Amino acid sequence: MKKKWTALLTAACLCTAGCAAAQTARVTAGSIARTVYGAGEIQPASQPGVYAQIDAEVVEWYVSVGDAVQAGDVLMTLENDELAETVAQLEYEIQLAQEDVLDTETHTQYKYKQATYEDGRLRYDVNTGEPLMEKYSDEITIRAPSDGRVMAVYIEPGDDALAEYREHGSVVMLSTDGRMKVELDGIEGIELAYDQQVRVIGADFETTGHVVSLARRGTQVVIQVNSDEYPMDAPVTVETIEGETVGEGILEINKPMAVSAYGGTVKGLAWNVEVGQYLERYDVIARIDWDETPLYYDNDKALREFAKAKTALEQAREDQEALTIVAPCDGRIASIDVEAGDSVSAGTQVMSIVETDAGMQLILQVDELDIPLVQAGQAVTLSVDALPDVALTGTVEKIAPLGNTQTSVTTYDVYVTLTGEVDSRVLGGMNVTGEIVIESAQNALLLPSEALILEDGAWYVQTQDGAMRAVEVGIMTDAQVQIVSGLSEGDTVVY
Repeated sequence: MKKKWTALLTAACLCTAGCAAAQTARVTAGSIARTVYGAGEIQPASQPGVYAQIDAEVVEWYVSVGDAVQAGDVLMTLENDELAETVAQLEYEIQLAQEDVLDTETHTQYKYKQATYEDGRLRYDVNTGEPLMEKYSDEITIRAPSDGRVMAVYIEPGDDALAEYREHGSVVMLSTDGRMKVELDGIEGIELAYDQQVRVIGADFETTGHVVSLARRGTQVVIQVNSDEYPMDAPVTVETIEGETVGEGILEINKPMAVSAYGGTVKGLAWNVEVGQYLERYDVIARIDWDETPLYYDNDKALREFAKAKTALEQAREDQEALTIVAPCDGRIASIDVEAGDSVSAGTQVMSIVETDAGMQLILQVDELDIPLVQAGQAVTLSVDALPDVALTGTVEKIAPLGNTQTSVTTYDVYVTLTGEVDSRVLGGMNVTGEIVIESAQNALLLPSEALILEDGAWYVQTQDGAMRAVEVGIMTDAQVQIVSGLSEGDTVVY
C-alpha cells in the first residue's frame, strides 16, 4: 500500500524508459481470510493420572510406557504389611462380635426366676409390686456364623467346649468362599506372572491354581485354588504347568471362619457336622449343657458392636483391594512415575494414561497485540512441524484470562479443539503452528495490497488511463485486499 500525491502518480505514468516498468493487476473473485498467528504443542485431550489410594510400597508393575491397556487391567501391585495384620485382627474381632449377636438369639431353653439384689433380697417392680423375673438358660445352641464348608471338627459329645476352643482356636472350622490357597516364600530361580496357572500337588490329589499375589519382587507368592474340597493343612508341592518346581507349602483355607464356644459340655452335634459337609448360616452345629447363668447380654449393644466391626473390616478389605492398581480407562501408558521399592502415600501419582477415545487438543500462544481479535468458535488451520504433509483443523474453544509474562513478549493461551480425523502419526508433544481466522469472505473481489494508495484517509487505485479511483475496502492482509466497491471483476489497475 502506498501514499502518493496525484501529481506525482501522473508523472510516474508519463515516465520515460529510464523509470522502472509499472505493474498491473486485474480484479479477480476469490476467497480471502485475515488470520492471527500462534504456536504451541499438541497434547492428548485426556491424560488421567493413576494414583495410590493408600500408603504402601511399590512391589511390581506389569506394563511399560506405550503399552495399550483396557479399563480394569492390572497395572501395578503395592504392599502394606501392617494392613494384612489389621485385616487378620479385624476378621477375628468380627467373629467374636458375630458370635455375641448369635448368642443373644440362639438360646433354646429358658427358665425364669425372680431377680435378686446382690445381698440376696428379692426384687419387685416399684410401680406394680410384681416380682421382677430374670431369664436363665441351661443349654446353648452353637450355630454356623456364615455359609461354608466344614473343614475341621474339634469337638464331640462329652467334651468341654471351652477347653477345646482354647486348644484349637475353634470348635469347628469353616471355609466361607469355596477356595483354598498356598503361600510360598523365598522363591528363587523362577519368575511367575500375575494370574499364571500352576499345578498344586498333594499326597493323594492334584489340582490347578493361579497366582493372585506377587510380593518382595516375586520371591513371595500366593497361589489360589478355586475349590475347598481338598484336605486342610495338607503339604503340597507347587509346579509350573511345564513341570518346573516352584516351591513347597501348606494348603490352607482361603477365607476361614473359626466357630468359637464358651464354657459347657457338648451335649451333641448336628447330623451334618462333618468334614466336607456344607452348612448355611444359622444351621445348628452343636448343643451345649451350661450351668444356670443369667443372660445379661444386651442384644442392641451386640448388634452395634457387630456393625462397627463389619464396617471396619469392609474398609480394611477395600484398602487391601486398593493394593492392586488397575487402569481407570482404555488407553496407552504415558508415564510410570515410581520404581519398585518406592514408598508412596495415598494420592501419589504412580502412572498416567493417554485415554484412547478422548482425541487431541492443543494450546496456542498468541501475542497480546492480536488477542483482542480472537474469539471462541473461530476456525483454526494448523501445521505440524515434524509432519509437513499433515494439515489439521480446529476451532477456538476458550481464551485464558491471564497472559504469560515469563518473556519480554506477553502471550495468551488459546485452547483449540481439533476437528476431523487426526493422522495417527501425530503424537502428544509435537510442535504446531496455527492460523486463527478472525474474518473471512467468499467470492470477494480481490487485488494485491500493494495496488492500494492511501490519501487523506481514503483509499484509491490508479486505472490504466492514469486516473485515480476511490475504492471501499474490506478485509486486508499483507498480500491481498477485498474491494467492496469502486471496481468490478476484470478491471485493471496500475501500481
